[in-house]
Formats: sequence, structure tokens, C-alpha cells
Amino acid sequence: MEKKAKQQIKTLIDQINNHNYAYYVLDDPKLTDMEYDNLFRELESLEEKYPNLVSPMSPTQRVGHPVDSGFQGYNHDVPMLSLSNAIDSAEINEFYKRVLKWLNNIDIDFVAEPKIDGLGVSLIYRNGLLERALTRGDGFKGEDITHNVKTMPSVPLELRDLENTPPPFIEIRGEIFMSISDFKKLNDNRKKSNEKLFANARNAAAGSVRQLDPSITASRNLSIFCYEVGGSDKINFKNQIEMLAYLKSVGIPVNPLSKKIKNGNDMIAYHKTLEENRLHINYEIDGSVIKVNDYKLRDRLGLRARSPRWAVAAKFKAKQTESQILDIELQVGRTGVITPVAKIREVDLSGVMISSATLHNQDEIDRKDIRINDFILIERSGDVIPKISKVLKDKRPINAKQFSISDYNCPESGCKIERIKNQAAYRCLNINCKSRVLGMLEHFCSKNAMNIEGMGPQIVKQLFEGNLINHFDDIYKLKYNDLVSLERFKEKSATNLIKSINHSKVTTFPRFVFGLGISNVGQHISKVIDKHCNSSLKKLGELKVEEMEEIDGIGATVAIAIENYFKIDKNNQIINNCLKLGVEIESTHFDQSHMKMLNEKVVITGSFQSLSRGDLKQRLEKNGASVTTSVSSKTTALIVGNNPGSKLKKAQKLNIKIVHENELDKFLKEN
Repeated sequence: MEKKAKQQIKTLIDQINNHNYAYYVLDDPKLTDMEYDNLFRELESLEEKYPNLVSPMSPTQRVGHPVDSGFQGYNHDVPMLSLSNAIDSAEINEFYKRVLKWLNNIDIDFVAEPKIDGLGVSLIYRNGLLERALTRGDGFKGEDITHNVKTMPSVPLELRDLENTPPPFIEIRGEIFMSISDFKKLNDNRKKSNEKLFANARNAAAGSVRQLDPSITASRNLSIFCYEVGGSDKINFKNQIEMLAYLKSVGIPVNPLSKKIKNGNDMIAYHKTLEENRLHINYEIDGSVIKVNDYKLRDRLGLRARSPRWAVAAKFKAKQTESQILDIELQVGRTGVITPVAKIREVDLSGVMISSATLHNQDEIDRKDIRINDFILIERSGDVIPKISKVLKDKRPINAKQFSISDYNCPESGCKIERIKNQAAYRCLNINCKSRVLGMLEHFCSKNAMNIEGMGPQIVKQLFEGNLINHFDDIYKLKYNDLVSLERFKEKSATNLIKSINHSKVTTFPRFVFGLGISNVGQHISKVIDKHCNSSLKKLGELKVEEMEEIDGIGATVAIAIENYFKIDKNNQIINNCLKLGVEIESTHFDQSHMKMLNEKVVITGSFQSLSRGDLKQRLEKNGASVTTSVSSKTTALIVGNNPGSKLKKAQKLNIKIVHENELDKFLKEN
């Protein structure tokens, strides 16, 4: 009897998986919803009767138990990089011309696809079975959301490949999203239950994926399209089109709007068609993504520090709507810079209620002639940051008032502001300004810095005003008893915040350095410095301006800011206190086993016949060389092409090795 039940269970699982494949991958459902539900109930009934026959790969096992300990972080084997942007047809065409130039005008094709406004995810399969799902995170480390991704019928628990043995390892990248129709249903139900509404479909998808209880995720209809393989073992692809066909064959949904194209005109036409049909697509998209199709050519083009050279994200024009400026307020950032913000009549823009918009600085106000009480067009730049795109001067009211930052002082009492020399910005001069300190603390706790969940602006402000935190290190001195007696806190919320703080103690060098809030040191610069300092804060604190200026990507402004930061004893004391209180900087692993030119500091000058400068730079960096833009006493070699300019004379004067184009192959092989 059990043998027969085992066969029945296998048959039902195969039928349900085949239906999921037809529905989510082929978009060709073979069963009605009622027929599918009947199969599912029959499977549940058999498994209930024979619990010893329940397989972890069964569709009934998608919803697991709630997670108590939060989301564990894992490093991505291959970083999930961002893409550089193109904001109009001219920039799309520039990308095309740039790729042609780098590849010496060879015949080349591309793949275009919609840029979905969702949540980036990495799916890891071992021997065909889903082992782990991670968020993109900061591109280098993501959160484990396996328990939630398993609730999604569109994500196969086991890769289907009826002819071949599945690869021992494959990491598949995609975008989780919620369809517009499902988003509207979700918000309608929340409205009936008097629950807070989600601002947009992306927030709804992200919030659903980051639930500790997978049953909540399962109740929200999430979808996925996959677009790339991050890494694999014993399976290789020649190009993007071949890879997408493989994903589809093994049961992974891919976007049916992906298309092979040939040139810049095709790119622009695809992008414009997609934008024109945007409102007829049942999921949010904010642009198109264009990639070189051939993987070998991608390797030749290589990577920048933050993005691949072989792809670009082309953005749609921002959506606009009309509103009115009610007032202009000043906000103080963590560096003391004053930002004027327009308070506007609340308006719905792309599904988000907007009540304020940045005015950037006084020069922007003067250039656009923005006045209080003006009627304006407002847009979300990149569909994210609200800004004023146009003043409707033909509708300007009689009571419109001009605004000048110089007529005001810092919003915090006792603080003065002044215009920064040779800049458009004003700055509060008081380093102890409450708004500046709060901004620094909020920045330190933020997602891309120490990522302390639960330490949002309101909580930071409450703890600061309660004199519990004044500097970064104070966060790691907080105790349960400090929190539980405060307003907004109960036993569970106090416990959760202490857990989040402790969880944040194990971090990376780029996150910690970015969190310090050093002027002009963003996420990218933090990662550049990490490689140079080998994840050592001590080494960072000892760097001199001259040494930092030799690092590709770091200029004088950044170098001076870093050196000045570590000259202040109080800053060093706070950092040391953080380390003493348990903050642990994990070393970033850089695979240097294949790098033969780690000690080379190379400058390139002139133009080359055999390859592009971009191609040459990428080959040098792959071998570990540091490629800088200016010749100095630390330069070990100058590579010279046609029309080299003044760099050659300087290198000869400093007795630096000169490598001509006909000597390049020998130079690269020797090193």
C-alpha cells in the first residue's frame, strides 16, 4: 500500500511542478485554478496519511517555520555590482560607441531587457537543489532569505533538466517583484483591515521578502524574473541568449521581453518602445538594461570598481505632477551642509505621497527662480528623489515670496551658518550642532553602513535626547535596561534592538569606514581604500595625502578629508572604543593568487593600434597592477602609445621604465 502511495505522491509532485513550469516559465497554463487546487489537496492528504513519505522538495513544504534570529549574512562569491546609468538617447548611443571603441569596432550584438523595479536576489543551487537565497545587500554581502523564497511557486526547489545531470553548483541572479494587480489587491485588503498601506509595489515586495514568518510571505503573491548567472561549476555559456534559454529549460522564469539587438539605434528604439508601453505592463519597470551578448567580449571589457563596462541601465524620463510650494525649510546634514527643502501640497506621484522636495542649494533656487507659494511641476529623479523640475510662472500668485538662505540661521539655536568658499553650499559652523550629530548617528546606523535594524531616525533621536548616545561608540554601550523603560519600547522591542546592535558588531571595512561619515568618502571610495589597506583601520589612519593620491580613484579632496579626520584625537578614541566594545572588522578576501603585477604602479599615455586603453587597463588590473593617471617617483612603468605628451618626458627624467606598444606582450608575460 505504501509503495503505491509513494508512486502516487511522486506523480502528483511531478504534475504540480509541471504546472508551475507551464504557468510561471512558459506563460501557458495547462490547468484551471480549481484543477490545480484539487491536485494540491490530494497531495496534502496523501502526505498527511504517510508522513514518512514527505519530501523536502514537495510543493507542500514551501512554507517553513518562522525565523527567530533575524537574517544571517553571507558573502556573494562573485559581487553583485550596480550598473552605470544612461538618462537619454544620447547617453545610450555613447555607451554603444564606447563599447565599439574598446573592442576595436568588431561586429557585436547586445541583449536588451526591462529594468524591473524590484528586489535583487541570488539563488544558489547545488546538484540541482535550492540551497540558499540571498538579497543583493551591498553587492558584496547579502541576507539569507531562503525561508521566504521557498514559499514562491515560481522559484523551483529543484531544477528540472530531463536530459542532463544538473551542475554541482550554479548561482542565478534575478529580481523579485509584485505585480501591479497583486499590489493593488494587497493594499485593498490592508485598507479593509485598517493596516498601514504600502507606498508602492517595490516596497511591498521588499517588505514581504524580509518577513521573519514565511507564512506572511506566502500569503503575498510574489514573482521573479532571472537574468544572469553569477557563477557555475561544470557548465559554461557562450552568451546571454544561450544562458537565458538554459534558465528557461530548467524551470527558472526569464523575462519574455528580453531581446537580441545589434546597434545603438536598436537600443534607443527598444528603450522608447518599452517606455511607451510601460503603463500596459503588469509590473513596475523604471528603464531598460542593455548588455553585451558575448561572454568572452564581456571578459575583455572587464569591470570598473562599481559596475561592468559591458552593460548599462537606461532610465525612463521621470514622471511629473503639479503641486504648490507652501514653505521652504532648512535642513542640516551630517557634514553641516544646509539643504533647502520645499514643503509642498501633498500629491500622489508614481504611487507615493510626496510632501517635500529637495531644492539642493541657493544657486538652484536662483537659477529656477523658485519662490514660496509658486505652482510647480515635481518629479521623482530616477523614480526615487522628489525634486522640482519646473516653476509654472504663468500661474505665479501675487503672494509669491523670494527666498534666500543668507536671511536665515541654522534651525538649531545658537548655531551660525556661512557660505562655503567657492561653493554653492552653506554650512553650519558648529560641529556639535544637534542636527549634525543626529545626522552622523543616523548615517552610522543606516543600511549601507552598520545596518542596525530598528535604529531609524526616530529611535536615534529619542536615544540622543535621552542622553543615551552622543557618539558612535555609545551605541555599543546600550543595555536592555536603558531601553525597556523608554517610551515606544517594550520588552520585545528592547530585546530586538539589542540583538540588532550585537549583530552589527561583525562588519566589513567598507561598511565601517562609510559609516564614519568622513566628508566625500562614500561607499565606492570605502571599497577602493579597503583593497589598499587590506581591511586595516590602523593602516588607514596612518595614510598620508601623497600616498592616497597615488590610489586610482582617490583625489586630493578625499585624501585631505581622510587625513584630517584621523588627525582628531576624539575620532580615533571613538573608533578604538567601538573595537574594544566588540566591533569586529572582517577582512575582505581578495584573490591575488593569479596576480603577478601586485607591486607594479603603471601609467598609460597615448593611443594604441592593437587594443584600446580600456582593454589595456583591464588586463593590467587583472594581473594586480595599480593603474594611475599621473607619473610620480612611485611609478614603476610608463606604457607609451602614439602622441604620448608630457608624461613621457617626466618618466624619462625620473628614470622610469618605458614600455612601447611593440613591447607590450613581452612586458605582460614577464610580469
